[in-house]
Amino acid sequence: MACADTPASALGQRNIAGIDFDQIHDRQQFGSVKWANQWDEFSPQVEGQDLLSLWTADMDFRAPETVIARLREAAEHGIYGYTRRDPRHYEIVQSWFAHRHNWSPKLETLLPAPAIMPSVAAILRTFTKPGDGVIVQSPVYSPYFEVVQGNGRVLLTNRLRLQNNRYELDLQDFEKMAAGGAKAFLLCNPHNPAGMAWTLEELAALNDICERHGILVISDDIHCDIRLSDRPHIVFSSISEDAAEKSFICTAPTKTFNLAGVPSATISVASKKRREALLAAMQASFMVNANFFGRLALEVAYSSGEPWLDQLTRYIASNIDLVCEFAGEHLPGITPMRPDASFLVWLDACALDRRVGGIQKFFVDRAGVNLYDGRVYGPGGEGFIRLNVGCPRPLLRQGLERMSSALACL
Repeated sequence: MACADTPASALGQRNIAGIDFDQIHDRQQFGSVKWANQWDEFSPQVEGQDLLSLWTADMDFRAPETVIARLREAAEHGIYGYTRRDPRHYEIVQSWFAHRHNWSPKLETLLPAPAIMPSVAAILRTFTKPGDGVIVQSPVYSPYFEVVQGNGRVLLTNRLRLQNNRYELDLQDFEKMAAGGAKAFLLCNPHNPAGMAWTLEELAALNDICERHGILVISDDIHCDIRLSDRPHIVFSSISEDAAEKSFICTAPTKTFNLAGVPSATISVASKKRREALLAAMQASFMVNANFFGRLALEVAYSSGEPWLDQLTRYIASNIDLVCEFAGEHLPGITPMRPDASFLVWLDACALDRRVGGIQKFFVDRAGVNLYDGRVYGPGGEGFIRLNVGCPRPLLRQGLERMSSALACL
């Protein structure tokens, strides 16, 4: 069954201005988590086939040439000493979000951070106590479970409701958890793995509940930039003054520009009191020193990377079209959910999962294709698999064809 809604290819053509997203690069030589030593985790191997890696959320594309040139220049400089984020750094962040998402955080609200998940951990340790409840909405990015439980907080799972191949909020259950003593809510905006952009009405409803019960909101906006539908990205703190007062907005260019290996992030904290407390906690944990290359990558990407991103978005959109069309014709039992944002596609394979005793392992063993098992995303993820389409189309097509061949043998 193909995914519904308007084909994303309407957003434009691919591979303009000389950017060749079809080019395949060997990433194993640099220890890529996505590609190196995959077979160590799986057995048996598909005879005569390399394992195609379409799982973890980084892309197989080179970063914008302007970023590469600046990092090359910095590498050749040869002195990799301590570095800092100056006022211009934060102006670049502010300008990017004002232009792309109609959100212009005040410069004084912006704090430096090494990456988003360390920031989430620091916020939880600073503003909640061991044993406090933290709400997450499953199925959701699996490190949320780790950061909550690993820091001694109680995980409260507000399960999303699947309706007509889209997720809806269960506000009644959310309020029950909020009223039961939760202290924080970890929001994934846009949602990972489904790629949903939450609407103003949905965010406002969540904010109302959090306001009534004094719950802090930690919003992870890392997938906000690759826009694939007409739904805008709405930053939680932008919906009202009380939403801004209770929220921590965590942003980074790492997913947008494929910079996960040179990370740099920013946290917007409107509350002066909470901002000062968080900065003090992060300084005590030595989290504020800028990564030499990460700082530069952020600044150049946000300053000059928009043309590259626009072309990438068109390419990703066409890849998603391919997945939806191919699934409708050649992947019986698999229904893709078309994302509003990101380069990830959530595939419903529940019936197949029961039939083969685990769909992710089936595709590894029988097709030589490694996808992310939906079970790691918590309650509601069972029977789903997450497909990363941030890869050259020839690789994606090869993976889909292998999956089709494996299913044909059932």
